Amino acid sequence: MYLRRHMRRFQDRLKYGRRNGQARWRGLFAPYHGDEMVALDIETTSMDVKQAEILSIGAVIIKDNRVKSSNGLSINIQAPANLPAESVKVHLLRRIDLADGLPLEEALRKLLEFVGNRPLVGYYINYDLAVLDKVMRPLFGFGMPNRSVDIISLFRRRLNLKAMNDFEMKLGFDDIAKQLQIPIVGRHTALGDAITTAMMYIHMKGGRK
Repeated sequence: MYLRRHMRRFQDRLKYGRRNGQARWRGLFAPYHGDEMVALDIETTSMDVKQAEILSIGAVIIKDNRVKSSNGLSINIQAPANLPAESVKVHLLRRIDLADGLPLEEALRKLLEFVGNRPLVGYYINYDLAVLDKVMRPLFGFGMPNRSVDIISLFRRRLNLKAMNDFEMKLGFDDIAKQLQIPIVGRHTALGDAITTAMMYIHMKGGRK
């Protein structure tokens, strides 16, 4: 999944990063030289990328070892035709909660404008990016162009876990937060998980929570 996405990102950059690309989005493909990152999380109907539909998006900016939560992005999306009861038990988003949600395309535009070309950080970020790429390509012609850091990979390197082993059982979102002594904010809400992810990242990079 990672290598395929890497190649698609490279192709997108060649196609859309040049002058003949869409002017509105050209900046997304420019190299990033700043000092900010964006923690990202999405809530979906399924962990199967092919079946997953996005219900909500949350994102916060990380700058100077601080989480800019007051300026975070929190978007609910119009409920899909199929909203499995099993997924509602996890994210607690009922059809009525999504009644005022945005159309998917509008939500994605807001996400792209918020993130810009900043690098992303997320828990199991390849899943989020795969789902976003799936729905973005038919609408915009490209997927999320940003570089990304995965919290699981960062945590494994922190503990020098080079191979799959029994400790893999303790790499869940809640498990990592507990081991890092990070308070969990609004679990299974997109913005809450994005904020918690940002605090995990800052902690592991040696900054303040």
